[in-house]
Amino acid sequence: MFKKINITSELIKERRKIFKAEDFILDEVKSILNSNLLKEANILENLKFYKKTFELLDEESLDRNFIFRPEEIKTICIKYRLRFLDSQFYKGEIPYESVLKIKDLNTKHHKDLKGFKVLATKENFSQKEKNNSPALLFSKTLTGNYYLVHTWGSEFKWYRKLFLFPIRTFETLFLSIAFLTLLIDLTLPVRWITLDHSAPYWCGYRIATYFHLLIFISGFTVYFTFAFNKNFSKSEWNNDGT
Repeated sequence: MFKKINITSELIKERRKIFKAEDFILDEVKSILNSNLLKEANILENLKFYKKTFELLDEESLDRNFIFRPEEIKTICIKYRLRFLDSQFYKGEIPYESVLKIKDLNTKHHKDLKGFKVLATKENFSQKEKNNSPALLFSKTLTGNYYLVHTWGSEFKWYRKLFLFPIRTFETLFLSIAFLTLLIDLTLPVRWITLDHSAPYWCGYRIATYFHLLIFISGFTVYFTFAFNKNFSKSEWNNDGT
């Protein structure tokens, strides 16, 4: 329960959750269409795509365990408040081992790979100070998926997903506020919510208190959100602003 969070493992779990037989068929169809575009008779008509084949990886020659779809990456970014941006925006130091792996991919697959993406925390994209949080380097494939090239950094603490749950989306924020308000309301003694000494624990006064607290906490949360310019993870995951 209190194990540290490995983002690569979380991506694999997410893929298992949402992967369907139709996805495999769709990937096969994309592969066939790409192959058709590269037939000698079609190369001139699809020259732009042909040029891209030297910059992107072909999934048929890769380990499928390390290939992830954009929607899987997006889900993990929202859960753990991460960003998935072009490598040029990454402010931290990319390990030399990553460079060696890219060179190895270029040599093995006869490519000149470009368009890398990094999955990391917001801090890794907004400041140059050393940050040991996890980061993952991806290379795009011809079918629009991403191949995991290299990972570095330490793992997240076990409570990160729980702690960041409220700011995933508007819906999760409202659920969190409603739940917190309920907990506060249930802990209040009757004498704090009414002057009627004969009122039982479960009474209309407690319901009224709940809604008053809900309005107050919601208002405070909205103020805090605007005052500190906090965006939901759903809108942050591919935002290249600081």
